[in-house]
Amino acid sequence: MSDETHHCVTRPSSCHDPLSRQDPLSRHDLCIRRGDSAVVTLRFGTLSQTGVKEVLDLSGSDIVLEIDWPGGQLERRSGNGLTLDGPGGVVTWRATPEETLALPEGRTATYWLMRDMPDGERRTLLAGYVIGEGFVSETGGPAHD
Repeated sequence: MSDETHHCVTRPSSCHDPLSRQDPLSRHDLCIRRGDSAVVTLRFGTLSQTGVKEVLDLSGSDIVLEIDWPGGQLERRSGNGLTLDGPGGVVTWRATPEETLALPEGRTATYWLMRDMPDGERRTLLAGYVIGEGFVSETGGPAHD
């Protein structure tokens, strides 16, 4: 199983990314080995007015992960595939081997991690590509789909 921890500091973007649906505050690609279990942990912070890094409190939010690729998609929510530590600003996706194997190889799948606020507002926290890396066969060499 691969574990990947990502530290994300939210700050306004100075450019408009064509990948963005809603001009996310941060962009980050995720590399996942296809066919393996994977734990992707995202830790969110923000910068105070004095430039001090602080935890972004996600309490009361519903977090949505959408992954899209030609011919497929995957959606997970907090409590249904995503674990949320609101006060700690941490979102964890425990991807199953079936989920990672469904991802296309290479830089084809795009994802958006969104925060649904209690007042009904939706904010995109993070966006990027999910890069599906080839998987290893039982004999230790590269496997083929």
